[in-house]
Amino acid sequence: MIRCIALLTTMLLLTVSCSGASDTETAQVATDVATPTEVPFTPTFTSASTLNSSLTPTLVPNIEIINYSGFSKQAIKKWVALAESKMKSRESRIFVFIYPVGKMKTPEKRIRSDYADRVFREHDVLISKDEIKSILGEIERWFEGDPCLDSEDKRQYLSDYKTWLEQGGDTSTMHPACERTRIVAMAITENMREHETIKDFQTFLFHEVYHAFQQDVEMEGECSRKRNEAGENSNSVWMNEGGAHYFATALAAELHGKTNYRSQILEIASLALKRKGDSERMGHDTEPDKWGAAALSLMIELNMITEESILNGSLFHECARELEFDHTSAEIQQVKNSWYLIENNSGIFQFKEEALTK
Repeated sequence: MIRCIALLTTMLLLTVSCSGASDTETAQVATDVATPTEVPFTPTFTSASTLNSSLTPTLVPNIEIINYSGFSKQAIKKWVALAESKMKSRESRIFVFIYPVGKMKTPEKRIRSDYADRVFREHDVLISKDEIKSILGEIERWFEGDPCLDSEDKRQYLSDYKTWLEQGGDTSTMHPACERTRIVAMAITENMREHETIKDFQTFLFHEVYHAFQQDVEMEGECSRKRNEAGENSNSVWMNEGGAHYFATALAAELHGKTNYRSQILEIASLALKRKGDSERMGHDTEPDKWGAAALSLMIELNMITEESILNGSLFHECARELEFDHTSAEIQQVKNSWYLIENNSGIFQFKEEALTK
């Protein structure tokens, strides 16, 4: 049950990575592989009324984490719990596995898999065969009893995860295995371990779990019909990705006592535009998380949406990206044609006046 939008979203995820604090300690990046850790979560919403009808009452929407990275298990648990606490509600069961990879293989070789085919690249494998077997065994156990998944689904998904792990895939994805069953795979690369900070890792983590919190990613019916009908002009990719980037940037800033995340979002979008060039501004392969977050910022400025709806996830409850905001509407066209009108005013990035004029 691979959905087109899920694949597009996965292909366009950008890895942002690593360093931060747990309760009172600082979680450092380790060069050795950490002991595997499964961290069960008590979900905020566990009553039967919050569960999707396709799930039995015994399948509570829990979050489990397998951590083979060098980051503190308690810090990761704390950060994921913090992200979840910001949500208006959460319905999905979520399984996260985090693992290190080594140097990228040369020449570059893309990994073949059913889901996210040729998206991830091969790297040296740093975890053992037994550790890979343990990760897959825990996912298989977690899949058991989920009526949304049949035996072929489970076989195919586990085969993909096995391929990624055995080939050192630089994964950075949320795989919607079912409407309410989400798998997050995160590879910690050598560059992340050696050059990036805990804030970078937190941003990476927040981005991926936010995708798992988005409730309408796999919504069928009119949402799916309009998304498919719009094709590459659909709002789904840039709004889904932009929402995750906006949330991740804002929450990482909050953790580090920063208040200028809106300026940071616009600065990052400006840099992304410079890297790709104006001619590729609206391409689906043009860092949609970066320009999507800027576009959502503009929608806030134009009173089309509230910032709260992004930060609490409710913008992604009922497919507003397709059902409320038609991709052909004058409002959305203005946003797409104006999000890049950004200026640097004494170190503060903001929209130019022409972007804000309806």
